[in-house]
Amino acid sequence: MPRSTIRDSFLRATEDLLRHGVSMSELRSRSIRVRVDSRKNPHSPEFRRTAIAVALAIGATGAIAFALNRILDSGVFGRCLVPGSYLSWESTRPVSSCSFCLGVENALQLPGNSTRKEFEPYAYSSRPIVVKGAASHWPASRVFGLRFFGDLYDGIEGAYESVEEDCQFLHFKSDFDTLRRVFSMDELPESWYVGWKNCHPGVLEAMARYYEVPRFLPEDAEVPRANYVFLGHQQGAPMHLDYIPRLMWQAQLIGGKTWRVAPTPECDHSCKSFEFSAAPGDIVLLDTRVWYHATFVDEGRSDLTLALASEYG
Repeated sequence: MPRSTIRDSFLRATEDLLRHGVSMSELRSRSIRVRVDSRKNPHSPEFRRTAIAVALAIGATGAIAFALNRILDSGVFGRCLVPGSYLSWESTRPVSSCSFCLGVENALQLPGNSTRKEFEPYAYSSRPIVVKGAASHWPASRVFGLRFFGDLYDGIEGAYESVEEDCQFLHFKSDFDTLRRVFSMDELPESWYVGWKNCHPGVLEAMARYYEVPRFLPEDAEVPRANYVFLGHQQGAPMHLDYIPRLMWQAQLIGGKTWRVAPTPECDHSCKSFEFSAAPGDIVLLDTRVWYHATFVDEGRSDLTLALASEYG
């Protein structure tokens, strides 16, 4: 759909809300929380009209409008919300120069035994990279799993609360609203995918026995102790950007995943979208702050997909 058409649709939606008594000051000041139930869902016309109008009210450009439409189509907000902060981030993020994606048509593949010296030219670039088999020796690939994390969180006081209060739970398109619900289900749905940030000291200490910070990262790279786990079956993460302060690495430990990356909307005219695969043991490095990205679980490799991720910079 042409951006001008999307822009016109947004303007019509805003005018429609104004005719129904919604003021511009209300649109500027309110964050819109929309729960999926019989009345509201993230794919309904009402949801889209409201989200789009808020985007325009905070000063959305054509590129931002296009980005919001891309995000809404992907379902990244799942059941939860279009938060004012997310739209504010998108509306105020710097416009990309497109230098990060010019001429990039695939992910660079490096051998798993790459040294720091060999990795140095790419260490802080935005080029998508797959370091093949770099995590294949980690015990985590044999130890981590649904039962491991369920037992770990059940056995540490305050672990679940740390995710809800201090860290983050990402339900994506699943029906899970908390990590506790994932581990308490007697029978998981056939298709689901979640992620969460680990920041409880006891959880991090237990996990650290089974993996290491990738050896090829620069010695002076700042790597936070907290990490993320992405876990699921027959689903992946929808298209989105990450609003994080550093670059990202993600080790694919169980199952395979296909990544689809796309430039920011203002770079669509000069850069290309493409896909690449991550097999068990591969480590993906991606600047998720500038590349829109989605993941798809490969069928036939495993009943489960599990990846461990963190930041560096």
